Amino acid sequence: MSDAPWLERFGVGWVRRREGRLGPTSVQVDPHRLDAKEQAELRAIQRRLVVRAAIVGALSGLIAALTEIQLDASIPLPESPSTGELARYWGILGGVTVVASLAEVVYLYLASLHAVHAIARTAGIPLTQAALDPDPVEELPASPMTEALVRAALELPNPPPRERDIDPMREATRWRTVLAGLLYKAKIGLTSFLIKLILRRAIGRAVLRVWLVFVGVPVTAFWNGLVAWLVIREARLRAIGPSAARRFCELLDIDEIADDPMAVELAWRSVAACVVRTHELHPNVLALFEELESRLGQAAVDELDDSALFLRRLGEAETTHKILALRLLAVAAILDGRMTRDERRLVREAGECAGLPIDAGALAQLRRQFAQGRPLGLELFAGIAHRPRSA
Repeated sequence: MSDAPWLERFGVGWVRRREGRLGPTSVQVDPHRLDAKEQAELRAIQRRLVVRAAIVGALSGLIAALTEIQLDASIPLPESPSTGELARYWGILGGVTVVASLAEVVYLYLASLHAVHAIARTAGIPLTQAALDPDPVEELPASPMTEALVRAALELPNPPPRERDIDPMREATRWRTVLAGLLYKAKIGLTSFLIKLILRRAIGRAVLRVWLVFVGVPVTAFWNGLVAWLVIREARLRAIGPSAARRFCELLDIDEIADDPMAVELAWRSVAACVVRTHELHPNVLALFEELESRLGQAAVDELDDSALFLRRLGEAETTHKILALRLLAVAAILDGRMTRDERRLVREAGECAGLPIDAGALAQLRRQFAQGRPLGLELFAGIAHRPRSA
């Protein structure tokens, strides 16, 4: 944890202190199964964070807009302002905007940490080792779940895998990764610019001069609400992910293949190929890796992160091995709660190489069943790599 980013260390410390004040909650054996009461409470937590995030975003935008109006009234810029006049005007406006934005970010971080902590307690997730060992002989480190939830709350990227022969960025296009990050950071400014551009064409200049400064208020509120919703959704998925990974391994009888080298190899390659195609090791997929390790031992597979090699080996395998590998691939693809274009292509290619159909609707149903915290049963795999009629 010492090499983690400062922000992550702060978040973990905040959660541990709050958990210490409240005391450990009851731990559930299967947190992926959420009853109606728990589902309602999680929805309430989500609504509260979204509303608060939208309100604080609107207030931040309003402060900036009112400051600009006040500056225009008190120290209006001439048609040809000097460098000093511009510096004074934008220095005041920029300073107020920066202070308001910093206050907004701090509030959102704390509100998100509070929300993900509430989610964990509602779902019965142990956030400290004290929840599992009430009388530790020394202070124990935070649980991996705490770190995963804190990264979700603070929108921090997942750390690279350690001690694993897999590179999530092996097949990533670097310029696309950089461009996506830049666009994400510029989302509010870009949206405000586009709306202002539209308004300039649709509204008269006199009205526009008065109201254009307020465009950032609803824009910031909207983005804050959307990001808060995504944060809560991601935190909830991380909270229920590890027990779901364990349940999926039970459903697929992973323990039964421990003495079959080809089945073991395909199992490892199927999950690794999904990691490579998503370009990150999601905490839920990491939990799936750990489940495989506990049942099959460490992966002794060469070129584990070569998805092309996985597809070749899959095509050469016998039918029972193909079915297991494709179903495990489906689990790895949905455990982060979404299906990217690259993941869908990998699933399609794998089904074609194996000569076994994978119904897109069945895959979507598997994802929804997991993401909504509903019971997980073997019937969910009926449309995923089912045996050919002639088999």
